[in-house]
Amino acid sequence: MMEIEDIIAEKIIARTKGLIPYDINVMNKKGIVVASTDASRMGLVHKGASWVIEHQQVLTVDHASTRYLAGAKPGVNLPIEYQGNCIGVVGITGDPERVCELGALLKMTAELLVEQSREKDAALLLSVEKENYLKRLVTGQLDDATAKAGLKRLPLTFRYPALCVTLTPHSPAHCYQQKLDLTPTLELSVNGLFFFSQESGLTLILEAKSTLNAKIAQVASLLAQPLTIGVGCAVASLSGLALSYATATAALQFGLPEQACELPTPAAHQTAWYSYDSHKEKIIISSLAQGWHLDELTKEYRALTAQDPHGALRLTLQTLMSSSVDMTTCAHRLNIHRNTLRNRLDKIQQITGVDYKQLDQLFRLYLGKIILD
Repeated sequence: MMEIEDIIAEKIIARTKGLIPYDINVMNKKGIVVASTDASRMGLVHKGASWVIEHQQVLTVDHASTRYLAGAKPGVNLPIEYQGNCIGVVGITGDPERVCELGALLKMTAELLVEQSREKDAALLLSVEKENYLKRLVTGQLDDATAKAGLKRLPLTFRYPALCVTLTPHSPAHCYQQKLDLTPTLELSVNGLFFFSQESGLTLILEAKSTLNAKIAQVASLLAQPLTIGVGCAVASLSGLALSYATATAALQFGLPEQACELPTPAAHQTAWYSYDSHKEKIIISSLAQGWHLDELTKEYRALTAQDPHGALRLTLQTLMSSSVDMTTCAHRLNIHRNTLRNRLDKIQQITGVDYKQLDQLFRLYLGKIILD
């Protein structure tokens, strides 16, 4: 059965003791005083409260009645009700003719505090349930039917195309500690589509539209610390959000900074932005190529970099690939003669051992560029 908590009882005393010039007591469903302006009554069984709980009626105790209630004092005791149930008792000590009207005010105040506390608890539980649902959704732990059922129950609304954005502070644990303070603002700002993680910080699910960057900047400013931001790919369905989250995580781990975010925080210049869509090839290849695979894929390009201090040869390679390996187009874009282009390509072949006429070899060299540059 529901019962008034000690912390709510203490709030009732704190809110009313300055307004009511009499001693006030709050009793639980066992009739025990759990909060009082008279410290000597704490922990005692209040006989009047026991009667109120049993009969669920107001009890007025005058001087004559005190002889029948051991330890009782004159005053009025009223049931604290929530959703039709008596969850405790509140009482005022004093002449009943003076305190009865105050008793009605005290009862209303107590019940209002209880209701506010219950609503706050319910909102917190709903927020936790939403977070758990979103975590399971984006990590691929929900089948289609369960995902759609949860969407209706909570409820949550996604606008497509949507994408995941992960904001990782330099201290994710500190961000997680801010969770209770940040949650109400985030509920309004991003419609509840977010969750916290002790490992990665804060993840948002946002609509992929023109105001996306402004929305990310707005949320980032709330964290007020240096951040790394990973933006996943845009998807058009509920089931696709797992892919968006995976690519946001990959962008954080392997991507290149797209730009420095212009955020309204003192640490804005320390914030790096990683976008999956802007550096898709690098992110995918870097995530696959590790250890000796990475060394093998990049050794020719590393050799080229070491002997190309001004970057002319690397620019030539980049332009050739963006020109679909068409020599005429490449020379035109570089504003050089075809013979000069050929000389540069021969130089690249001499340094790297890569035959630029062999597309597979040239592509391997270009993969090194994608990974390292």
